Amino acid sequence: MDEYYKKMVIELSKILDVPTSDILTYDILDTPKCIQYKMIALKEKQRQMKVGQIWQIMLGNYKGFEDLRIGHESGLDIVSHERKIIIELKNRTNTDNSSSKKANFDKLALYKSTHQDYTVIYGNINDNTEKKTNKCKIYTKIHNNQEIKIYIGKELLQLILGDDTEDIIQFIKDIIDLH
Repeated sequence: MDEYYKKMVIELSKILDVPTSDILTYDILDTPKCIQYKMIALKEKQRQMKVGQIWQIMLGNYKGFEDLRIGHESGLDIVSHERKIIIELKNRTNTDNSSSKKANFDKLALYKSTHQDYTVIYGNINDNTEKKTNKCKIYTKIHNNQEIKIYIGKELLQLILGDDTEDIIQFIKDIIDLH
């Protein structure tokens, strides 16, 4: 685990140290108050993008997993050939609009059709409805005649990180707080 933690410090620092832009879109109706709100929204969007990268790196570099990065032939995010799992990773359940979600399910179904021994997963790290206790966090969807697993929240993290889940989350939070 020491090697994993060392790598995370390096990789996450690269992401967190990337400067952000303060350039706002112009609107003729902008007021000082509007500009202030737009700047807050811009900074939050930039933070969310960095957090998405952090999740992919931290999960894709864990024992037996590989971060597929941008440009992999599958178009997916994380794979474990050892455990025969491939994942399309999203930060939230509302990250994809309906056409993006369909495209992602198409990629997962295509992968499954040529790799029947793999479990294909559409994984959402955060659930927008976390306070609802009756929502199923793991379920199966049939898309293009292929079985796709949907994992939401801690179930996804525990699938990948197992007993290390809470320690790794705290470690990553500590790195973020240092920047």
